[in-house]
Formats: sequence, C-alpha cells, structure tokens
Amino acid sequence: MGRWVGTVMAVLGLLLPAAAQAQESAPSLLARARQAYGERANVARAREAVELFAAAAAADPSSYAARWEGARACYFYGTFSREEASDAEKMAIFEDGVARARSAVALAPDGVEGHFWLGVLLGVFGEAKGIFKSLSLVPEIQREMERCLALDPSVEGWGPDRVLGRMFFKLPFFKGGDNEKSRLHLERSLAGAPTNALTRLYLAETLKALGKKREAVEQLEAILAQTPDPRWAPEHPSIVAKARELRRKLT
Repeated sequence: MGRWVGTVMAVLGLLLPAAAQAQESAPSLLARARQAYGERANVARAREAVELFAAAAAADPSSYAARWEGARACYFYGTFSREEASDAEKMAIFEDGVARARSAVALAPDGVEGHFWLGVLLGVFGEAKGIFKSLSLVPEIQREMERCLALDPSVEGWGPDRVLGRMFFKLPFFKGGDNEKSRLHLERSLAGAPTNALTRLYLAETLKALGKKREAVEQLEAILAQTPDPRWAPEHPSIVAKARELRRKLT
C-alpha cells in the first residue's frame, strides 16, 4: 500500500507543473519562456524554454511569437544543448521546431522570422538525417531563405545569407554545391553582422575548402579574439571550441 501511494504521489508530482501551466495565462507563459531562453546556456533552462513556448502557443492559438520563438528554442536546444545527442534525438527536436515554424508561417505569411526558422530547422533536420537522404529539402530551404531576403535580409544577424552560404558549402557539387557561392553569401552576411561568430566559422571552413588557408586562419583568430555579442553569447563557447580545433589543424 505504501509503495502504491508513493507511486501515485510521484506521478502527481510530474503532472502538477503541467496542470499549473494550463491555468497560466498566455502572456505569462510567453514571458517565462523568453526568460528561460535568455538563460539557455543552462541546459535545463534551454529545455524549459522549449516546453514553455509550446505551452504559450497552446494557450494562445493566434500567437505568432510563441511559435517562431519556440522554433528558435528548438534549434538552440538541438544544436547546442544536445550537441552530443544521437541523430535520432536531434531529428525529433528539429522536427518539432519545423512544425512550430510552419505554424508561425501559416499565422503570418509575411513574418520573416517564421520563414527564417523554418528554413534553418529544415537544414539542421537534414544534417541530422544525412545530407544525401535529405536533398529533397534543399529547394524548400532555398525558397525560404530567398523569401527572407525579400522581406528582411538582416533577420538574425543577416541570417539568410549565412544559411545560403552554408547550404552551398554542404551540398555535393553535383547537386548545386559551390564554394565560391558559399563564400560570397557568407561575406555578405559578415558585412551585415560582423559580430556573428558563427558566420565567421562557416566562412573559415569555406575558405579552407577553397585553399585559402591564410584567410581562413584570420577568420578563426578573429573569433578567438572577439568579445561575444550578447545576442549570441550562449552559443559562443561551442563556436570558439570549433574555431580553436580548426585553427589547430590549419597551423
């Protein structure tokens, strides 16, 4: 009997937070989700942000912000918080993000954030699944980024050019891969947002592929020397670690 009571209490303990969220207003949930996302360097807070944005979206079916910001939280959680997770786990996280971004686009067809995160999440989902298994996603990713360029090319630190630059780098040449196009897009992105370390890392990898070792090392050293931009500070340690490892290989 005592064991049964203990089991029931444990289950109730898991259900009570969800029940409390169900009673919470959408604006309150959205505010808490944003606070958790701001503290996303902590893995538990990153996961909480994913959950809270979902709760905020459920509480307000008309909330565009809850959906695109939730998609962004899924991207961070799967890419940085769960960096060592299996591809299957990452695919599940990114698939959730894709669904949230599609919902955001449906609510606000001219909302650049929804289009941007839809393209990004399709891209990282494809990487987790395997490039050759995901080539069918490429046209949609490219359409989403071109839509962003038409709406607002500066979104997320001139992100559309960053995504296109990475796409042209990752694609095999017989499917449209082109390192020179990659370089042009990444340089355009970096010119618009010179404090974005991820753009510099991608550009360094493209320059390396083009045989421009000295220029690649310059980009890597700029990452290691820079003060993190507050907008992307939680991502910075992971980017710095990759930059340091690539510089070690090049020098």
